[in-house]
Amino acid sequence: MKRTLRVASAALLLVGALVICAVAPRFTGITLPGQPAWDFTLTDQHGAPFHLAAQRGRVVVLFFGYTHCPDVCPATMAQLARVYRTLTPAERTRVSVAFVTIDPVRDTPAVLTRWVGLFNPHFVALTGSAGELIPVYYAYHVDHERIPDSHGSGYLLEHTSAIYLIDPEGRLRVLHGWQDTAGAIAADVRTLLDLGEQG
Repeated sequence: MKRTLRVASAALLLVGALVICAVAPRFTGITLPGQPAWDFTLTDQHGAPFHLAAQRGRVVVLFFGYTHCPDVCPATMAQLARVYRTLTPAERTRVSVAFVTIDPVRDTPAVLTRWVGLFNPHFVALTGSAGELIPVYYAYHVDHERIPDSHGSGYLLEHTSAIYLIDPEGRLRVLHGWQDTAGAIAADVRTLLDLGEQG
């Protein structure tokens, strides 16, 4: 009798695992545990407050960088612009692409407006005081270090170059590298949009 119960219990666990596997979303990027994304309020390129919590119902694509970056940042933003273009107009209304500067001294609102506009005028570029930005860097594990620039622009910054995808419920769900393809990132954005509709 005990053996029968153990077999039945094992069978139920197996069925449960199969159901979970069947409904769990598959992502092309690195799947994260789905903890609530750390909330913050920063200032966008137009001087308006941007509250992450106010983006509920939308997928947020979050990237940290700086406008004087010679390679990774413009390449990533161009990639995100391609991702945005692949979405339908209806999907775009439910997606926010937010760029957070790690160089607030040089990345003034005017500079951010011009720079982000090169990629997509609908993208949001965010800045703030050191007291506002540092906790955000810490929460999203964004490291950056100033290094001398031999080409005369003052300094460069070595920095974390991950792309964070936050689902419509405000949970941090997927991590992409800056070299991931637009198709891979767009596929995960669409998966999160579908999950938002189901929720």
